[in-house]
Amino acid sequence: MDFFVDFLSNNFQNCIWLAIILVALCPTLEAKIAVPLAMNTDIWGSGAFSPWTAFLLAYVGSLLPSFLILFISRKIKNKTTGFISSKLVNHYANKSLTIEQKGSNFKKYLALAGFVSVPLPLTGIWSGSFIAGLTSLNLKYSFLSIAIGSLISTGVITILCTIFTNSILYILIASFAIIIVFLIIDFLISFFKSKKMLD
Repeated sequence: MDFFVDFLSNNFQNCIWLAIILVALCPTLEAKIAVPLAMNTDIWGSGAFSPWTAFLLAYVGSLLPSFLILFISRKIKNKTTGFISSKLVNHYANKSLTIEQKGSNFKKYLALAGFVSVPLPLTGIWSGSFIAGLTSLNLKYSFLSIAIGSLISTGVITILCTIFTNSILYILIASFAIIIVFLIIDFLISFFKSKKMLD
C-alpha cells in the first residue's frame, strides 16, 4: 500500500484530477476506489478533493468507457456467437440471459441499473456494459440505465466517505481488499465449474 501511495503522490501531485479519472477508468476499480482516493488527505494532503468534486470526477471517469464497451460487446454478440458460449464470457452471458428473461423492457433496464448500482466488484460499469451488449436491449437506453446505476453506486460510496471522514484510508484499503477477495472467489468458482464439467 505504501508503494501505491508514494507512486500517486510523487507522480500526480500536480494533477490529482487525472489520477482520479485514470483510476475510475480502470475495470473493477472504477468509482469504488476513485472516490475514497480523491478524498484521501493522507495521500494528497490539502489537495484532497471535496465530496462533490470526488463524486463528479469518479462518476464521469468511470462512465467514459461505457458506450464503447456496449458497442464492442454488441458487435461480438452479432458476429461471433461461438465467443459468447466460451468459458471467458460464460459468466457474463448467464447474467445477460437473466436480464433478457425479465418481463417488460422497463424491468430489463431496471435490472441492469440495479446490477450496476451495487458498489461491489464485478457489478460495475464495465461488467454492466458488457452484459448489456450481449442482450438485445437498445444501446442508448442501456447506457442510460448504466449511468443511473453508476450514479447510485458512486453516491453511496461518496456518502460513506463523507460520514466516515477519519476512515477514508481504511475505506480505500477495505475496497481494495474486497475487490481482491471477490476476484479470487470468482476465479475459484470458474475454475471448479470448468473442472467439474471436464470430469
